[in-house]
Amino acid sequence: MSNSKSKSPSTDSARLKRYLTWFALVAIFSIACWFLSQWQFARRAQVVASNNLVINNYDQTPAAFAALVKNLDAFEPELEWRPVSLHGKYIANASWLIRNRPMDGNPGFLQLAAFRTDAGRIVFIDRGWLPTGDLHDRPDHIPALPLGTETLVGRLRAAEPKLDRGAPKGELPSIDTRAATSELPTAVSDLKVYTAGYIRLTSESPKFDRGTELPKPELDEGNHLSYALQWLLFALMAIAAVVWAIRQERLAIEIAAGRAKPKPVRRKVGQADDDAEDLLLL
Repeated sequence: MSNSKSKSPSTDSARLKRYLTWFALVAIFSIACWFLSQWQFARRAQVVASNNLVINNYDQTPAAFAALVKNLDAFEPELEWRPVSLHGKYIANASWLIRNRPMDGNPGFLQLAAFRTDAGRIVFIDRGWLPTGDLHDRPDHIPALPLGTETLVGRLRAAEPKLDRGAPKGELPSIDTRAATSELPTAVSDLKVYTAGYIRLTSESPKFDRGTELPKPELDEGNHLSYALQWLLFALMAIAAVVWAIRQERLAIEIAAGRAKPKPVRRKVGQADDDAEDLLLL
């Protein structure tokens, strides 16, 4: 008896340390799950905001570019996808192929061209998608730019960031308007350039040969909400698992000490007969 009692405090201490370790691990895991869930909630919020811009702006009546865009160097996010109209001429020898632009699973390019408006502003125009040619390094056909005066209608897009990769002459790795500006002919170097964004062409008058217009963005929120809820569920499950394990261990101790009785095993209806048949077959 005395030997049993002398071991009890150390046993309780070891058990307490084990419980505290479990709770510490669960706390760390739960905090990680919380931050991961918040990250997924934030990503969903970004997707919802982008979808709302498409819903609110995509099908609006085109407005004059000069009336809508006041700052040529800073893009206003609320103008994303807004239709605008411009009048002027394309700048000769000022077009580029934008690399690595697949559409519907097919590799291709975008054709970016510089357009001079009647107000003396230069705006970059995405003239559509071109499939990769037989040699897999350029399109088989690159539409020539119209030479005359054109009226354009298109949607505003934010300029893309500069990518840390090279491209052959006449091509760009992204719609980096500042890089394109640096390659403009010297004859227009004194004109102001819309570097904050570009315009995805939807129509031009008179009509001219151009690439395929990219489709409307899909309004899909993705799985961010379900992932966020799953992370929260994982945290709750971890907490519940530790609580259950501790309760089961405490119950086992109580039963071993005679302070509790094990739960009776509930037999299904007809199980006694099945057990009797099993004994006869042995």
